[in-house]
Amino acid sequence: MPSNTNPGRNLTLTLHADAVAAPAHNAARMCREVVDLYFGALAKADLSEPPPASQEAFFRFSITGPGITADERRSAHENWILAKAFQDLMRGVRGSLEKAYLFVQLHSIGHMQVATNTTIDELLAPFQKKARVTNFPDLLGKLNQKFATPVAFSQEYASMQTARNCLEHREGIVGKHDVDRAGVFSMSVPRAKFFVIQEGNEVELYKNFETTEETILQFRVEARHLVFKLGEHLKIDVADFDDIAFSCAQFGTSLAQQIGKVGTPPSA
Repeated sequence: MPSNTNPGRNLTLTLHADAVAAPAHNAARMCREVVDLYFGALAKADLSEPPPASQEAFFRFSITGPGITADERRSAHENWILAKAFQDLMRGVRGSLEKAYLFVQLHSIGHMQVATNTTIDELLAPFQKKARVTNFPDLLGKLNQKFATPVAFSQEYASMQTARNCLEHREGIVGKHDVDRAGVFSMSVPRAKFFVIQEGNEVELYKNFETTEETILQFRVEARHLVFKLGEHLKIDVADFDDIAFSCAQFGTSLAQQIGKVGTPPSA
């Protein structure tokens, strides 16, 4: 019988680190836009009554319920917006982590032999499935074993999950499921700090900051803690959310930077 002498084809799969950062970056950008827009609109709106129906609505049912104050309506709307925002931020962060895992696995394998009719989706499916079913801390832990500099975000991810659950299931009131043994829920939020050195001391920049001396603007990322006690309302304003969105984008950037140090993308 004649033998099959077809040597097949060699395909090169090029991996770009920017694709790792993209899910977290896109989620952070969109969520921050939504929070900025709607929190600003709520601050200016008359919420003593429900908003009027759209003029495009030809017929609309009346939905009755207990009366609520303007403050209660504003709080309910903010809770809903934040719950959705946290959900999307977590999806983006998780997406970046799973992309990073996929890249590292492909790199560690290097060369693969597959049937000539195999599609890219079929090739990647086993790695993607493994990433999906692994919890966040374990998946990040596996990656950190390969990284030159470990990336920390498990605590921040768990904090966002707790905040989302509190907003979705407890109307933003911190419950016993949210707090530690001391009765406190603490969110660790990395933020960008801009400062100058004056007379040997750090002076953080603030609105309308002025100086008459030549100085150097400095920057670093540091943790800020939002602390809520049992029974308190989970009050997160626009500035707080800006820091949270920044931390998610920074996580995507950190993953991409470490992926870039793993080595040259493999061939498949």
